[in-house]
Amino acid sequence: MNKRHPFGLPIWKPALYKKSRSVVRKANSSLHASPSSSPELFLNPGNIAWTLVFGWWLALVMFIISIVMIIIPTNGRAYALVLRELAAYLLWPFGRYIERHVEITPSDPRHPSASVDEESGLLQNQRADDTAQRNKPTLKQRISSVLRLGLAGWIYYVLFFVIAAPLLLLVSTICWLCVVTIPMAKLNYILLRHLYRHPLTLRFKSSPSGQSQMNATGKPIIILLCTYQAIGLQYYKYTYDGINIMFINLLPIVFFVIFDDHVLKKYLPDSIVTSPTAIFSLSLASVIPLSYFIGMGVSSVSAQSSMGVGAVINATFGSIIEIILYSVALMGGKSALVEGSLIGSILAGVLLLPGCSMISAGVKRKEQRFNAKSAGVTSTMLIMAIIGILTPTLFYQMLGSFELRCTGCPESSNGTGVIACSQCYYDQMNPTLDPVYQNSVKPLMWICAAILPSVYFIGLVFSLHTHVDMVWKSSTPKAPKQPHQSYYQRLLPAHILSHLTHHPATAKDVAPSQTIPVTTSGPASLALYSATQNLPHTTSSPPLPSHSPPPTTAQIQDSTAGSNTTLYNPHNPNFIPIVGPNNLPATPITFIHAKEPDEDEDEEEAAGHDSPNWSKTKSFTVLFGCTLLYSIIAEILIETVDLVMDSLVVDEKFLGLTLFALVPNITEFMNAISFALNGNIVLSMEIGSAYALQVCLLQIPAMVGFSLWYNWDKEEVARYTFSLVFPRWDVISVIFSVFLLTYTYQEGKANYFKGSILILSYCVLVAGFYYIPPSA
Repeated sequence: MNKRHPFGLPIWKPALYKKSRSVVRKANSSLHASPSSSPELFLNPGNIAWTLVFGWWLALVMFIISIVMIIIPTNGRAYALVLRELAAYLLWPFGRYIERHVEITPSDPRHPSASVDEESGLLQNQRADDTAQRNKPTLKQRISSVLRLGLAGWIYYVLFFVIAAPLLLLVSTICWLCVVTIPMAKLNYILLRHLYRHPLTLRFKSSPSGQSQMNATGKPIIILLCTYQAIGLQYYKYTYDGINIMFINLLPIVFFVIFDDHVLKKYLPDSIVTSPTAIFSLSLASVIPLSYFIGMGVSSVSAQSSMGVGAVINATFGSIIEIILYSVALMGGKSALVEGSLIGSILAGVLLLPGCSMISAGVKRKEQRFNAKSAGVTSTMLIMAIIGILTPTLFYQMLGSFELRCTGCPESSNGTGVIACSQCYYDQMNPTLDPVYQNSVKPLMWICAAILPSVYFIGLVFSLHTHVDMVWKSSTPKAPKQPHQSYYQRLLPAHILSHLTHHPATAKDVAPSQTIPVTTSGPASLALYSATQNLPHTTSSPPLPSHSPPPTTAQIQDSTAGSNTTLYNPHNPNFIPIVGPNNLPATPITFIHAKEPDEDEDEEEAAGHDSPNWSKTKSFTVLFGCTLLYSIIAEILIETVDLVMDSLVVDEKFLGLTLFALVPNITEFMNAISFALNGNIVLSMEIGSAYALQVCLLQIPAMVGFSLWYNWDKEEVARYTFSLVFPRWDVISVIFSVFLLTYTYQEGKANYFKGSILILSYCVLVAGFYYIPPSA
């Protein structure tokens, strides 16, 4: 699907399908590194910045809380010890680790123990496995656990919820918004949860003891957190629920702009935050995440539907952002803004976006090729679209009425005493007063506006139904047809299908030190990391197949009963015993790491998933919610654009040509550049062409229809009407840009030279719009 993108279906987003993403795995693994016995300080700018910005005052607050706890009788010193160690850890957490003492007791998983450890904190009796989800503690057990805390525990949790938790959440939120500090955001959030669940079982260490993984009471030590770096530049690619973190962080701007315009503006009219420039800028920025979420919703719904339904949904919601914005602008008397935005969108789709894609593709490859046949279909539709939108303009330019306009006599005469009154020129009449426009051009315009959407749907039928094999077939030999292929198997590209297919692991596929998951009765899933150089008998054992089900709790508990246990039993591939305290060697062999359940969800493997991240219900909820929010944002934009233009030297049309045409499509530019960098120039080129076709075949007819409806039984005013009569420079720019793109398509090759030509052509045409005289 991503290699040969059928016309009319939405562009697949990079994070549309569930898959194991390397940046998410790296973010999670950076919190669960193996403790180092070397006395390094791990000094680097990011770690030092953490201490200077957050570490010192967090450590000071926790130390003050520990002083308060130390004077509390009965177990107050235990809480004070944890808080003092926490203060030192927050000051410099790098190279240090957090351990927890747990007790694994053999029991029947069908009858989980309801006992509550007094040290475990508030809700320790909750288990993390599926059995725990069905056996949550009753209200009586919860009350009993709270009463067992005693005075020191009650005061600890009061200080925790009032002081410690809000500060840790604040730091976690700030680090999340900074993007590059994602590990520290997750570290503070996970640490917060452990301090809530089992504070007295936590210990903060500088380096591992190296002799035993059991404490004096015989409980195994679990490594909860261990990190070495605070900053990573690669985390701009981090995704949550298939959504890039950059767009997640931009989403709060939407709600702040609405609150700013409707509430703060009334009470703080003179503040910088409520100034028209600030509201306008924030409103433009809020368009970016809304357009991204709408695009994700459209792609997700289409992936779970047939091709026809997907094409209809894409045609309906693919341009909803622009249609809402332009409709609100027309109701506000901004027809020049709408005209400039539509022309700017066409120029950006056929010149700027393909140019950026080709230059990005040239970073890694000298030249890339794309399907000339599919490009031919797109080029033909583009030419037809230009004919449809420019025919009324050319018709009116040739047959419209002209009138003689004179500027009048100057106030002073020349030196000879003769008055000069010859400054006259011919120009076309106002279309609303021209009988040719009213009687001939308007009916032609309505016919063209009705034909353009039919061209779009004819292209859908041609590309997706009748000639799908002829248009989208590749030059490679056709593979034997597989029986009973699902819809996703027909649509998904090979590189996604390869991840979605189960591959049994072989001995050479699994490293000897590969992590083997172990399910325990603790609150988090445990992973046993083996150091095989100290366990020579494990190297000859067969690896655990990647498709095998995880071991059950009963299997783990049965393994603890034996005295001579090994890391792996070749006779039972699902059997993974826990190493008992009597079998531990004298040298350090393992670290048992614990992960939060949320981390396991983020790091979900791709095997077995052939559906998008979002369900249909979630996708439609996002679609309608973002559409509603954008209608509010569009109204704010149009209200503030006049006040902003008073302080700018550009006119209304040029503002639409640049800002209003480019900002809603930033996500498409990012997708196109990303695909081009990864060698998929076909999809990058299709993104621009598909958007230009949507502007010509859907958005422009929609604006003509909206103008007809809005001005029905009203006196037609030019600034409240959008017509298919464009100025001459607009016509020349669109014709030249489409001609250049179709000529580029002919060879089926893409390189940085052609991309540079397209971008420079865009700059020349936009410069022409900037220097249009105001009188024109």
